[in-house]
Amino acid sequence: MKLAICDNEKIDLLHIIKLVQEYCKKNDYFFEIYTYQDYKKLIENLDDFNYIILDVLLNDLTGIQLAKEIHNMNRDIKIIFCSTNPEYSIEAFEVDAFRYLVKPIDKLKLFEYLDEIRKYENESQITLMDCQRKKCSVNVLDICYIDMNGRLSNVHLKNKFTITVRKPMKDWILLLSKYNFHLTHKGVLVNLKYVSTIEKEIVILKNGDSVYLSRKYRKEFEEKYMNMLSDML
Repeated sequence: MKLAICDNEKIDLLHIIKLVQEYCKKNDYFFEIYTYQDYKKLIENLDDFNYIILDVLLNDLTGIQLAKEIHNMNRDIKIIFCSTNPEYSIEAFEVDAFRYLVKPIDKLKLFEYLDEIRKYENESQITLMDCQRKKCSVNVLDICYIDMNGRLSNVHLKNKFTITVRKPMKDWILLLSKYNFHLTHKGVLVNLKYVSTIEKEIVILKNGDSVYLSRKYRKEFEEKYMNMLSDML
């Protein structure tokens, strides 16, 4: 699992890394940790992450302001804020903070929150068996879209990797209905959070792919997409 940590203070950044590594060792778990002192670099790589530990007091803006920008780009990202000032906690939860930590960070409290991240991650994991009968685990939040090729479904992930499995579209619709997936065509199911732009007959996705938008599904798909954008405001 990829975890981003963003703190402009190097000492604090190193301390959080040390605690996360200690958690991994204690729980026989692995977080792939990416660190940023410059929040602009984090924004450039935002699509790589579902979880971020974010300092509230950055150089030229607050983590609260940054969180608004992050959630405008990806509402599913879970943010654990951390700050020396507990007074920001109310503002943090107004932007859907996952959790809030006060510095100096309580190790047990951080471990508790990492446990919650793992629980949330497990709940959104599905196991697929590809056409070579090889099992693989996938986070549904990392699926950009699914398209059908006869009885086979191609699962396109945000890292540009594709898994081909035997699963009908009706089963995908049932499985992913609560995750903001909607049809653009009878054989194409798209994750709304990966939509970049909608043109007349094409939906362009953030990974650079494009899919066909049929007249039958256009109105409903556009409405669902606009509703999702409104919810982010």
